[in-house]
Amino acid sequence: MRRAHHHHGDVERFDRWAATYDRTPGQSFFRRIHRHVVDAVVAGGSAPRRILDLGCGTGRLLEDLRRRLPEAELVGVDPSEGMLEVARRRLAGEPGVRLEVATAAGLPLPDASVDVATTTMSFHHWEAQDASLREVARVLAPGGRLLIADVLGIGAIGRLLRPRGRRHGAGYRDRAELTALLRGAGFSAWRLRPLFAPGIPIFLAEARRAPDR
Repeated sequence: MRRAHHHHGDVERFDRWAATYDRTPGQSFFRRIHRHVVDAVVAGGSAPRRILDLGCGTGRLLEDLRRRLPEAELVGVDPSEGMLEVARRRLAGEPGVRLEVATAAGLPLPDASVDVATTTMSFHHWEAQDASLREVARVLAPGGRLLIADVLGIGAIGRLLRPRGRRHGAGYRDRAELTALLRGAGFSAWRLRPLFAPGIPIFLAEARRAPDR
């Protein structure tokens, strides 16, 4: 599969980082974010049959989802082949797990084939967030959920961080920008909640694809 071009070199950086990524400082903090995301997936009502993790990295969130939802089919996509190599080793032998080199802007999945899509600390790396969200909406079933856990430009610290985020993809969005992106992509309802203490600008956005009429 052809790798999408990334202007900021994120893919190459993560390829180099993949072998040691899970041992770098801050991973315990990311695991806390994963727990919030998994809890939100599980709390969504009926058990999802297929879950898509966008920017799945080394597969830790998929591993956590497998423990909590052993019957679900799991699909992980990431543009970094190096990160996926680690994920394949982590999830080797697990049934119902599929890993693909892909970006959110070009998903190797049929229309309306996913019940829940997640992305954890990856959304700000996406180059074309508007087109990517439309692609995510395409593969979600009507009423399907998207969970975005990421830094947002909300609050004093979030606003200070916004210029740093632009060194990656589209960067850290504020509330109005994220609302416009979700609405433009066809999501009919969403909510936003902080994941940590006040002042830490990491939020979980939960959105639903508009049901078919």
